[in-house]
Order: sequence, then C-alpha cells, then structure tokens
Amino acid sequence: MKILVIEDNPDIKEVLDYILKIEGYEVIPCQDGTSLNSLDIIKPDIILMDDILAGIRGSALCQQLKADVRTKDLPVILISAMPNVRDTAAKCGADTYIEKPFNIDELIDMVKQFA
Repeated sequence: MKILVIEDNPDIKEVLDYILKIEGYEVIPCQDGTSLNSLDIIKPDIILMDDILAGIRGSALCQQLKADVRTKDLPVILISAMPNVRDTAAKCGADTYIEKPFNIDELIDMVKQFA
C-alpha cells in the first residue's frame, strides 16, 4: 500500500516515514500540498495530511480532494495539534483524524483500517 504523507515539520515527517516503512508501507513524503497535483502519477492508496501547512490548510486541500469526483473516494487522514481537530476533519470531509502528539499504535491501527 502506498501512503502519501504531507507534513511540513521535518521531524514529524521523518517519524511518520520511519514508522510506516517498518510496517511495510511505501511512503511518499511531501512537505506541502504540491504533490496533490501529481496524484495521477503517485497513485496513493491513502493520504496522511497535516492540517497546518506552510501557506495552506490541509483541511482546505482535503475539501478540494473530496469535492473532485476523481479523488473523492481517496482516504484522507487529517493530522493536527489544533483544538477541535474532530470538527475540522468532519467539515472538510476527511475520513478520520489523528491528534498530535499521536500514539504510534493508534496511528498504525488507523492506517490499517484503509489497507
């Protein structure tokens, strides 16, 4: 399974990359939403996306993905340390969410739901 990880914090991106690769997933790391322009090439099975990215909100990107007939069924897990992440995820159409700091086992279980 291929996971697109959109996270602008290099440390968190590295941790996510490491954890997911240990679990056997192919990880495509990206620091901003520009990779969404290449979804036809990347062909991810799931997207893990931080809500607070440099210059744009991950929730806004998620809303765009869910409004597009070509990507509406692509699972998106919104990741955030912001309060009310549950409400933000629901409003943007994310399939689920993870609060930072996250528990590694919970992260893995959540990703496995979409495998």
